[in-house]
Amino acid sequence: MEKEDLRVKKTKQNINESFLKLFYTYDFEQITVKDITEQAEIGRKTFYLHYLDKYDLVDSIVKKMLNELEEICEMKKGIGLKKGSEIWFNYFDDHRLFFTRLFQMPNSNTYKNQLKEMIIDQLSENIDKKLIEKQGLDFTLFLRFFASGIIELINVYLSKETYTKEDIIKQIVPLLKGVYK
Repeated sequence: MEKEDLRVKKTKQNINESFLKLFYTYDFEQITVKDITEQAEIGRKTFYLHYLDKYDLVDSIVKKMLNELEEICEMKKGIGLKKGSEIWFNYFDDHRLFFTRLFQMPNSNTYKNQLKEMIIDQLSENIDKKLIEKQGLDFTLFLRFFASGIIELINVYLSKETYTKEDIIKQIVPLLKGVYK
C-alpha cells in the first residue's frame, strides 16, 4: 500500500475537522463546500483535489469510522459478550454527536445500511448457525433481523437521553447470550 504524503494527510485532516465543526452546528444540507473551505482556510481547488463534493467527504469519514468499529470488533474477540458490547457502545458514546447528526441526515439509511452490513458480518462470525437452524430459523434472516434491531437500539440510544448505554447493553446481551459461540 502506498504511503500518503504528509501534506496530503494534513490537508485532509484539516478538511475533515473543519467539516465536523460545521456538521456539529448546522444541518448537513445547509453546509456548502464554500463553508468548508472557509473554515479550513483553503481554496476550493484544494478541496476538490481530495473530494468530489461534501457527500464524498462525509462518505470518507463514515468509512473511516466503520473501519475503526471493525478494528474494535477484532480487538474485543475473546473478552466476553458483555465486556465486548461495552467496548463497542463506548465507541458510539465517544462519537455520539457525530452519529446523532449522521442519523438525522436525509440519506441516513445509506449509512445505517452500511453499519447494518458490518454488524451482520460480525454476528455471522459469532452466532451459532447450527443452533439457529436447529430452531427452524433461517440464519440469514435471523442475522438481518438482529442487526436491524441493534441499529434501532443505537438510534434510540442516540436520540433519547432516557436510555443509557448500560440500558441498551442489558437488552442486547441476554438476547445474544443463548446463540453466541
